[in-house]
Amino acid sequence: MKQDRAMKWVGILAAVSGLLAISVGRFIMGGIILLLSFGIFWNRGGGKFNDRSVYEKVIKTDLTIAQLYSRIKDMDTPLGRAWIAGHKGFEGDSIVFGPNRFKDCIVISHKKDYLDVKHITLVDNIIREPEDEYRFRDFISVSETEVTPERYAGFAGLKMGCIMMINHLQDVIEKLDLDRNAEIPASLDEYNFYYHNSTEGHFRDEDGDDILRVENSYYPFTAKIFDEEGDEMASVVPHSVNAKGVVNDGAGFEMFADGGHFGEITGNKAINGYTAETDAGTFTVRLFPANLRANVSFNYMIEKDGELKAVIGGSPNILFDTVGRCQSDLILSYDDDYLVLYAALEIFIMTLNKKFIK
Repeated sequence: MKQDRAMKWVGILAAVSGLLAISVGRFIMGGIILLLSFGIFWNRGGGKFNDRSVYEKVIKTDLTIAQLYSRIKDMDTPLGRAWIAGHKGFEGDSIVFGPNRFKDCIVISHKKDYLDVKHITLVDNIIREPEDEYRFRDFISVSETEVTPERYAGFAGLKMGCIMMINHLQDVIEKLDLDRNAEIPASLDEYNFYYHNSTEGHFRDEDGDDILRVENSYYPFTAKIFDEEGDEMASVVPHSVNAKGVVNDGAGFEMFADGGHFGEITGNKAINGYTAETDAGTFTVRLFPANLRANVSFNYMIEKDGELKAVIGGSPNILFDTVGRCQSDLILSYDDDYLVLYAALEIFIMTLNKKFIK
């Protein structure tokens, strides 16, 4: 939240400086500074703070930390169950989930008339009792570990999982704010992790086992999913390409499964993503902000009937010592019933975005 306010004031100061420069006749310099100010506000995003931030949510409520903890303390999450500690940035107790082996924590603290839900990795800011020190052992040192595409994908997947958990904790808190007796799920955000990188043609699970085989390229456009025996399971084909073979995005795409027509994919500007009308139902593929801490910038939520089914994300080409430059994509699946569909959408979108990824 402090970073968001700081970015706002930097933009305002840049705009004022630009106007002052123009007022004294320094039109070129003033114009450049105003463009810089515009860029700051453009990247900051519009709307409310919660719409801009992927790492922190603020929820206006009179729920106390004690009241909230009593309701969610037994809820299982990817970061374990909640526990109580302090945080140097807030007064009183805080609820803590984590840390995991990369020091990821989600901390819920109270300030004025709102609760702050924040993802942090600075574990020294957590004030804990000696009996909780065991939670802060066996961290992985990224600087001392050889980073492979597989290890990077696992790291990015954990970061993405934390971001989604923040969103869903916000939903839980807002639900409790409306009804103190609201039902709380026994577990939150249980998912299966899968990944694919551009140096190998395999779609793997978190244990490194080959699940599917993929084939993709931007030119000519190819996005296909096979089983491990080599039989094609799904593919996405553009309806139109120009004379040079470049895809016409606006014409939409056809999805095939098991050799037959399965659905249509069209762009959806309202959600900055896509709508997939399929034989299995309607799926929306919604863009959400970049996760810079995981270096994944093409992030989409896949939903069916308003329910989150999966999250996909893709990195730019990253230089690895082991394989050279490589693009790494990942899927968090909350419902494996549609896993092949998620894989087809992931390959389709990440292939289409190759025109942006460098």
